[in-house]
Amino acid sequence: MSTIALGYSTQADIPAELRIPPRPRGLRQTLDRPAAREPAWREAMRWSLFGLTASLAAGEVALALFGP
Repeated sequence: MSTIALGYSTQADIPAELRIPPRPRGLRQTLDRPAAREPAWREAMRWSLFGLTASLAAGEVALALFGP
C-alpha cells in the first residue's frame, strides 16, 4: 500500500505556518541529563503515604466485611 493512499504528506506539502518547528539545541542537553536523586526525607514521606493509604484501604475493607 502506498503512503499516498494513507494520506501521508511530507513537510514540503504542509504550509509553513502549520509546520512544527525543530526542537532547540539547548533543550536536548537538559533532557539528556539524568534526573537528580531526590532527598531521603521525600522518599521517606512517599513510603509513609503508601503505608497510610494501604492501611486506610485495609481498614475500609475490614469494616465492609466485618462491620456493624
